[in-house]
Amino acid sequence: MDSIRYLIQIKLLKDTAFFGSGVADLMQLVNETNSLRKACERMHMSYSKGWKIIKFAELKLGFPLLESKAGGAYGGGSEITDKGKDFLMCYLQFKNELYISGNILFKKHFKYYLEGEKL
Repeated sequence: MDSIRYLIQIKLLKDTAFFGSGVADLMQLVNETNSLRKACERMHMSYSKGWKIIKFAELKLGFPLLESKAGGAYGGGSEITDKGKDFLMCYLQFKNELYISGNILFKKHFKYYLEGEKL
């Protein structure tokens, strides 16, 4: 039997949603791989879609999230800007704290339906 659980989706908006877990995941993969292309491949996303997602977030934020280096003899790549790292950290910490609070509230309000279940 499935246990009761909840789902919180955290999206940041400026007239429309521009940043959520997908953008955060993409940025974390760019940080790991030093490549937007490789990050997109890992997410099974086209490079052009990944580029559009990042550019849209940058437009809404008013600052660059990624710095790209052209290819050539030494290869190209992408890395998260310092401001992008700060913003990503704020998002991840906010998300984590919401989940911690959410778990407390979920257990409080649904305790009678969760007895015998482990959360």
